[in-house]
Amino acid sequence: MTIALQIRPGKTRLAGILACAAALVASLAHADGGATLRLVVGYPPGGSADVAARVIAPRLGTVLGQTVIVENRPGAGGQIAAQHVKGAPADGSVLLLSNTHTMITVPLTVRKPGFSATTDFKPVGTIATFELALAVFPGTQVGSVQDLKRWFAEHPLQRAIGVPAPASAPEFAAARIAKLLRADAVPVPYRGAAPLVQDLIGGQVSVAVSGVSDLILYHRAGKLRIISMSAASPLLPGVPSFSQAGIDGLELTDFLGLYAPAGVPSDRVTRLNAAVNSVLAMPEVQQTLNEQALVPAPGSPDEHSRRLSKAGTALGALVKDSGATAQ
Repeated sequence: MTIALQIRPGKTRLAGILACAAALVASLAHADGGATLRLVVGYPPGGSADVAARVIAPRLGTVLGQTVIVENRPGAGGQIAAQHVKGAPADGSVLLLSNTHTMITVPLTVRKPGFSATTDFKPVGTIATFELALAVFPGTQVGSVQDLKRWFAEHPLQRAIGVPAPASAPEFAAARIAKLLRADAVPVPYRGAAPLVQDLIGGQVSVAVSGVSDLILYHRAGKLRIISMSAASPLLPGVPSFSQAGIDGLELTDFLGLYAPAGVPSDRVTRLNAAVNSVLAMPEVQQTLNEQALVPAPGSPDEHSRRLSKAGTALGALVKDSGATAQ
């Protein structure tokens, strides 16, 4: 079974997107006045969604001619933030910046999440994509997936695989990795990526699956070792994809999206999308996001809707394969 979430825009189409955005940008400051725009993030400061929000917020404010602030409303896998934005005024002054965990995995695993990603929100656009990664504590001396298989066999009391949250894509991916490696390993959920990474670099947990953006700085510093990821990337040369390492079915390219309450007028969404695409085209934004293993992904609201639909099908298959049911 192959699970693919990745959608990459071609260069010609991308140039067209940015040209359309540029044509709208000149009128944005006049159209949006000086009201404050809030970007709501459902996770604590420091995670990939928060980092992306803080990178784009000041530039988005410049393009729109208004103040843009980041507001963290963490809890329940992003449900608190999603419920808040769902009930926000339908004027585009409050937006949700979120990952697929909140918008796809939570509705697949929670019976009453308090929102619907498809009916309570309008996509504004994709912010960035990022990969899932399999990482180890350097003290294990594990340098490859095959090394990890042998390590699990030799360390029967250390078969935990840390993941940043329960009922998350990393947890389902960790279970699949253990299954394919024929290892009696068990995913151990943490309350966020930050405590997971701290335990990994401290050796309290020896193996972890998380977003590569949570791990890359520590990998570069030699404090942990990424041995495989959902798709090979020039950001981490020499690190094979799961498929290249012999683990099929986990091409789980994740993404961050920007969403408005469902009642926001379409012309406002179009203006916001143009502004976001303009910000994502800025070289300093691209460089800063790349440093965090986030790949800018400008596009239209319709393209983001298709990305969500494809990801929902793929993650739904992964959840079903794990045997998990909505609680």
